[in-house]
Amino acid sequence: MNESLDKIIKTIKEQAQSLAPQLGVPAPAPTPNQATVVLFDKGQEGEFKVKFSERGFLINGTRLSFESLEDAISKNYSIHLDGGQGIALDAVRMQKILKYKGRI
Repeated sequence: MNESLDKIIKTIKEQAQSLAPQLGVPAPAPTPNQATVVLFDKGQEGEFKVKFSERGFLINGTRLSFESLEDAISKNYSIHLDGGQGIALDAVRMQKILKYKGRI
């Protein structure tokens, strides 16, 4: 549902920008697509930041997709970043990240 709402909003903004000169009003400024950064497990030993964007998300320089997390959960896998030396994403952490699917 969020995808269809985003498409409607984008269409309205595009129409407003194209009609603004005809109506004699300034065109609305386009809004840049900004990434959202979320700090998980705040105050705990294993806290980590996730930078969400339209294309996926980034954890400590590793780009992942929501689909890769869903696949790992379905196969009961965990994901270890930085060659096994970094953050370990278990099912609980992956579920926390997946809550942001469709929000960004």
